[in-house]
Parts: sequence; C-alpha cells; structure tokens
Amino acid sequence: MCKKRLKLVFGPEIVGKPVTYNLIKKYDVIINVFQARVLPDEEGHMVLDIRGKNEESIKKSIKYLQSEGVMVDFLEKSISYNQDRCINCGACTGVCRSGALLMDQESWELIVDQDKCLLCEMCLSACSMKALSLELG
Repeated sequence: MCKKRLKLVFGPEIVGKPVTYNLIKKYDVIINVFQARVLPDEEGHMVLDIRGKNEESIKKSIKYLQSEGVMVDFLEKSISYNQDRCINCGACTGVCRSGALLMDQESWELIVDQDKCLLCEMCLSACSMKALSLELG
C-alpha cells in the first residue's frame, strides 16, 4: 500500500461538492483527515493522508482532485527529533494539538509519532533545546 500526505485547498465554489466522497468511491483509496477547515461559501483547507493500492492509484486520485479545482500540495517534510539534545521537559507536548508528541508515562521520555504530526511547527519554537527541527525531504 502506498501513502502520501497532502494539503488540499478548496475554493468557495467547490466546498459544497462531495469531492472527497467521490475520491474514495471512484478511486478506492483510504483517506485519514488530520486537519480540516471547510465552511460554506469560504475557502476550505484539509491536511490528510491518502492511501492507495499503488503509486498509480495515488496519481489518479490527485489528478481527479486537480480536475475538480482542488489545489494539491505534497507535504514532503517531517519533524526530526534529536534525542541527545532533549531534556524531556515536555514543553513541546503542551503545544502539540494532534498528540504526535507525548511523554511516556513510565520513563518520562518524549515519544514522537510522525503519523499523527500535522506539521504545524509549533513544537519547534516550544523546544528551547532545539531537539526538534524541520526536515525537508
């Protein structure tokens, strides 16, 4: 199974259309929405993972979205964690809304779950030790 993380921007004229429903139905993909702001008559934004059987199914899905007028950005970056710099203070967990950063209840060491990360970058400024950084890929 192939996976890509995408940021989608829907113009006000598309917000009312069942674009994500049709995407799932027509292209047999699985989507996992991490963040969404979609309001009637306003621009909509979504951050999601799209999973398909192979790279080709993902490409077809993206072409469909673009043909419907959705702007698609690939989120090819991630948060890098340097355990040697971390003092396990937990400051980063306080700003992480998605739950990607949390403290282990037994060892009190930081746990980083990249699959939950929304790439909001709030943790970068919260970490005074610079144990977290943005990695472009």
